[in-house]
Amino acid sequence: MSGHTAHESNRRREQWTWRDGLVIVSIVALGTVVAAVTNEDAGTSIPGCDSVESPGPPVRFNYGFAGEPGYDDPDYPWFSGPKATAMSDALLESLPSDVEVVFASPSKSLEFAPIQNFRGASFPDGVDPIEFSGSTKASGAVSRGGQTADVSVQVRAWEQPVPPCLEGLVDRREHLANGTVLDIADFEEKVGSEVGGKRGVVAYLGDGSRVVASIDTSTGASTDTAPLLTMDELIALATAPGLAVSAPVPDSTPPPMASCYTDSVNAGPPATRMDIDRLNQLLDARWKDLGAAGVTLERPLGSSVPDDYGQGGVCERIVASTVDGRGDVEISVGTAVPEPGETLTLPGSTTVTRLVDPDGSGDDTVRVVHPSGETVVVTQFVKSAGSTPALPLTIEQLEFIATTPGLILSAR
Repeated sequence: MSGHTAHESNRRREQWTWRDGLVIVSIVALGTVVAAVTNEDAGTSIPGCDSVESPGPPVRFNYGFAGEPGYDDPDYPWFSGPKATAMSDALLESLPSDVEVVFASPSKSLEFAPIQNFRGASFPDGVDPIEFSGSTKASGAVSRGGQTADVSVQVRAWEQPVPPCLEGLVDRREHLANGTVLDIADFEEKVGSEVGGKRGVVAYLGDGSRVVASIDTSTGASTDTAPLLTMDELIALATAPGLAVSAPVPDSTPPPMASCYTDSVNAGPPATRMDIDRLNQLLDARWKDLGAAGVTLERPLGSSVPDDYGQGGVCERIVASTVDGRGDVEISVGTAVPEPGETLTLPGSTTVTRLVDPDGSGDDTVRVVHPSGETVVVTQFVKSAGSTPALPLTIEQLEFIATTPGLILSAR
């Protein structure tokens, strides 16, 4: 989709967020971007910078794209599902030992997301399309010493020269002995007894990577409190060897688990780590009891995570395979809207409903509703080609999983 532009007045530098690079100001909504059109010869000196440009006034424009973001886009051969997992592991290992990632769904727990490809999108003059494609980002909240803040890390291949410094977005530039160039920004603002702002670093690595690591400190930490992450610690995140696009991926590294959601309504308080550990132990034990000969799972059945919508339920989506076919098995635990189907009432008023796909495609569901209203839904989405898909799991096996004793959150 071609876009339109609308010039806006200059903004205070605190309002600029460069988490996604030095040029992008902010992504304000899906399909709408505000970006900075640079002007040359800013006439301002920045330590370590040979040249400085002014970001100029923001430009708002719409853009369009086709397809879904993925881990295996041929336009970005350096990236893959296993690469995303290896990068996520490297990022977590690079955090200081006393910094904890706030428990949340994988997409909010510093897991690198698929790359969005804006191939064919139309951009206004002066806006570099390279800033909008080819990057993967991990974000999440971290805590330390009673403080909590949002951290974001973006990685992309960078085959361009290191750009000039942008006035108002870079405080200083540093050149490391290994060829890495660091653009450092620290725009904390003190208001009374509180401090806030965005701090971070852009690292241009010698292997052709650009890594942007930033922390949002706008939650209002006391001026008497040490920063949750020091600038040196942010630099350590941005320069962690495992984040480089050329970093090797260990053998047998699995891809990230596909995003999953519960169809929960008023699911209650979010599940805790203890809740999910308990449910996963139950599922692993149930899989052993099932004895599904010839069925291989890409990861343990007990791989539940918090719902990606943050509704309070837990879910997972994993691949089950046989020699004849493969499919996704999705499990969710929460509260759900009842659906019609072949229903069986068990002792204790628990109901079990089988929802068998009438066209024989193999997309079958078992829904278990407990007297408390909590619901377990197990669905198999078959990926096999052909008119007669192979079923990794039978409807009876799906029901065996769905009726796992204790597979409810209220048992906490």
